[in-house]
Amino acid sequence: MRRWMLLRHAKSDWADSSLEDKERPLNARGKKAACLLGQKLVENDLIPERILCSTARRTEQTLQGMMQALSQIADRAVPEVLYFDELYLATPETILRVAQGHHGGKSSLMSIGHNPGIEILASLLSDQVIEMKTAQLVVLDKQANWGNASEMQQGWQITENLRAEEG
Repeated sequence: MRRWMLLRHAKSDWADSSLEDKERPLNARGKKAACLLGQKLVENDLIPERILCSTARRTEQTLQGMMQALSQIADRAVPEVLYFDELYLATPETILRVAQGHHGGKSSLMSIGHNPGIEILASLLSDQVIEMKTAQLVVLDKQANWGNASEMQQGWQITENLRAEEG
């Protein structure tokens, strides 16, 4: 079985208008949500083997918050993390291409990115309309291998759809 987790970054901070979009950090609610999301991953045994992360500051900080919880698990390996500039504001096709080229044969993969691409991809893979808010994770499973690009888009079923509380 293969598992692909699609995660939209936590809530970002818009206070400093001089920052480029890619450099916007998480706000306080987003930082808290990232840590809570890591705890939920641990509680639900949803630890990926490999994480593919956008290089935007808010996605990196979301990952850092989650990793605080993941790194405290004594009997589990910490996920391998790869960063990709092309995942910043990526289209569904780009997210698919990066995952197809870098899943590394792992059975569980997480992609951390942005809307609208991550939301559209979750909807396409699940064949249903998925709305992804900040710090929301959609977990998709399928029985087959990753396969080629067209096979990678088929056979997915949503098994989890969870969001860290940000309030």
